[in-house]
Amino acid sequence: MRGRPISRRTFLQLGAAASTAALLAACGQAAPAPDAPAAPGAAPAAAPAQPVVTGSGGYQEAPMLSERVRAGSLPPVDQRLPKNPIVVSPLESVGTYGGTWRTGSIERNGNDLHRNIGYEQLMRYSPNYDAVIPNIAESVEASEDGTEYIFHLREDLKWSDGSPFTADDVVFWYEDVLMNQEVTPTPPSIRFTVSKVDDYTVNWTFERPNGLFLKDVARVNNERACGHPKAYLTRFHARYNTEDLDDLVAENEQNTWVDLFNFMREPHNNPDIPTMWPWKLQAGFGTGLTSVSAERNPYYFKVDTANNQLPYIDRYVLELATDNEVLVLKALNGELDWQEQWINAPRNKSVFYDNQDRGYHLFDLTPTTVNSMNILLNQNCSDPVIREIAQNTDFRIGLSYAINRQELIDVVYLSQGIPAQTAPRPESKYYHERLATQYLDYDPAKANEYLDKAYPQKDSEGFRLGPDGNRISLIFEIDSGRTTYIDNLELIKKTWAAVGVEMNVRTMDRALWEERVRGSSFDYHASCHIFGGGAGDAVILDPRYWFPQNTGNSFWAKAWAHWYVNPDGPLAEEPPAQVQRQMELYKEIRATSDDARQQELLREILDIQADLFPSIGVAYDGNFYGICVDRLKNTPAVIPSSWDYPTPAPSNPNTFYFA
Repeated sequence: MRGRPISRRTFLQLGAAASTAALLAACGQAAPAPDAPAAPGAAPAAAPAQPVVTGSGGYQEAPMLSERVRAGSLPPVDQRLPKNPIVVSPLESVGTYGGTWRTGSIERNGNDLHRNIGYEQLMRYSPNYDAVIPNIAESVEASEDGTEYIFHLREDLKWSDGSPFTADDVVFWYEDVLMNQEVTPTPPSIRFTVSKVDDYTVNWTFERPNGLFLKDVARVNNERACGHPKAYLTRFHARYNTEDLDDLVAENEQNTWVDLFNFMREPHNNPDIPTMWPWKLQAGFGTGLTSVSAERNPYYFKVDTANNQLPYIDRYVLELATDNEVLVLKALNGELDWQEQWINAPRNKSVFYDNQDRGYHLFDLTPTTVNSMNILLNQNCSDPVIREIAQNTDFRIGLSYAINRQELIDVVYLSQGIPAQTAPRPESKYYHERLATQYLDYDPAKANEYLDKAYPQKDSEGFRLGPDGNRISLIFEIDSGRTTYIDNLELIKKTWAAVGVEMNVRTMDRALWEERVRGSSFDYHASCHIFGGGAGDAVILDPRYWFPQNTGNSFWAKAWAHWYVNPDGPLAEEPPAQVQRQMELYKEIRATSDDARQQELLREILDIQADLFPSIGVAYDGNFYGICVDRLKNTPAVIPSSWDYPTPAPSNPNTFYFA
């Protein structure tokens, strides 16, 4: 089986051999037969440096682990692996052990960890982003009607501390985290139950058919069933700890047991929590730290085709920089080994390209984004004047006509990309031409025509007056790390001023932006965002730009998104009828497993979105890029660029190695 997607129509049992074959489809490679000779012209395999066998199963491990085995502090390697380890086929060759992978971030929220080392879920995407394949689950059975899914876990899986990973951990996540209203105040909008069949079998049952579930469960962080070790976390949970929980809350400077629990379950906060990741953090993200490191997980459940336990690289170090320019300089100085986030602004590409003689090379990132920048006015703003302005469709159309997109493409994106609104990409089967191409021309006359319909009165300086008689002045709140947004808005500011709309840009660090724009605040006027939901299954799995359904990411209408999740919630506000119709259509999508019907229903949602026009786009991205030091091997030359994917995790960084 070569990258075969999971069937959602019939019961499917992917056994150990099948799941191994799917994983061996890395980058288009089929699974070799046992003892198969090397293909003609294949690169010779490099033997790991001083491989050591410390058990009877024939598996080999890194020297740093064999030392611990000899010292008696770690069991032999075959006792640490599950009964059927996942076999991963390296992209180029079997690697050598050792070294430290250096990368960087300007965030302290753990997102880059999930991209690089933290993507270990029940299911995962194939390296080519063309299939969903088993991971911690060895196999899955799906009922004909899409209401029941039975996951068979790998037998003898272990957390990074050596404790067993079983169905009890998955049920703990469901019962005591997801369904505990103190820990998770907003319950899932899709009702389901998770129950234990036996130690290695879990039953997932939905009240209504959920035809998107197996696609959903592979998305990064979308299910966290494999991130909550019950034996460890019960100490911080009120249901289980009735003795010293208050003392632990005070000791860790938290306000409530829920705050403590939520802090302790995040690996970037709490490095002591056992994980299933290939590398385990050695320290949490403290505010004064300039870097954090992770060390290989001795119980990691994957091996290569030569029976070497992965990962090859000993350590992972994430530099925590103050801004993008610090990371750019580190990359140019050879201090980052593999990096794409935070350094790959178009204006930096020529500098990186011209300095490749320093021992690194560029690789391509194929875009999956809906747009290079989505302009989102807050239609649920707590300021009633801004709210009324943001909800005026003529006003938004006028603003769109007042954007010189070709100037942005030429100046900011160095002539890479084509003008487009926020819409699925042309190569997507979900492409919607009207949504993608309407109101794109830079036409000040048309801009004034639509803006005059909305707010024709102007002050003495030519700026339009809002419904309260005061100048319309939109404040964009932007994460300071998103430099292309800032550059774009500086150019748009001039063309909007020419048609009578004032814009101001307020930059802030990522943490404050998360609180202001992604959090429970409704005070902001507008913001910008980018996401990889423009291609592949992400178009239909994450419809955040097609209707407000994600409370943290539907920036233009978070109150309506809260209503979608829980109509009775404290932040919920009933949306207009057209938006409610979109929500009902999406429920119909989830109720069917028929792909053609799903496409038909999504087109109806996009038809309505084209009428509403809540998000103003700039351009479809051209290819992105990243840098990789020449001595780092098994790295792809081309890789999808997406949070949902999440870049680069499905390309198996556990097989990266230093030559």
